[in-house]
This record gives sequence, C-alpha cells and structure tokens, in this order.
Amino acid sequence: MRADAVFNMFAGIMLQFYLSGLLKLLGWPTAETRVYALVLGSALIGLSLMVWAGSRRPPRAREILIISIITHLLAGLSILYEVFIVGIDLPSPWLLPAAVGVQVLFVLGQAYYLLMAHPANAYGD
Repeated sequence: MRADAVFNMFAGIMLQFYLSGLLKLLGWPTAETRVYALVLGSALIGLSLMVWAGSRRPPRAREILIISIITHLLAGLSILYEVFIVGIDLPSPWLLPAAVGVQVLFVLGQAYYLLMAHPANAYGD
C-alpha cells in the first residue's frame, strides 16, 4: 500500500506542478488545457494520502482499499481506452501502458489483502 501511495504521490506532484519535461519522460501526454493535469494531480495526491493513511492500519482500511481499487481500475481502463482505442499521441508508446501495469500490480496486492483479511477482526472485534 505504501508503494502505491508513493507512486501516486510522485505522479500527482508531477501533474500538479505541470512539470512538462518530466511528464514527457514519464510518457504522459501534454494537456491542451493545464487545468486538467492540475486537477488530476490534486486527485492523485488525495488518493496517495488516503492510501498512505490506510497503510498505517490495514485491518481497519477495508473501505479505503475498496475505493483505491475502484479508482485504479477506472483510471487504468480510461488510459488503456485512450491509448489503444482512441489512439492518442504519446511521447513514448510504452511508458503510460507500463504505468497501468504497475497500477494493476498494486490493485492485485490490495485485492489479495482484502480477500485474506478476516472481516471479524477488521474493526477490532
């Protein structure tokens, strides 16, 4: 969970401050209107903080894990749709899909934790 939080914090900061040179290195396309990148950066920073807070007490973070999984899946599907169906121009055709692959690993780890956690002990019962 902490690796996920760090990854999203880094991406969020890059988008929030619209560091276009670094964004290109990461394979992220430039936005016609900066505000979209800024808002996405803010959302990623918020997701990162939420997941980091949940990582401090994973047995009590079931809702946070579910929200994180849904968020990652929606974002990943959106990126893959834009890259492979719409065919957006990317600075590097493999970096952004590779980042989706990393996010899938985070989702699998969080889903595995949810499946293995004992719900009866999740709230200290």
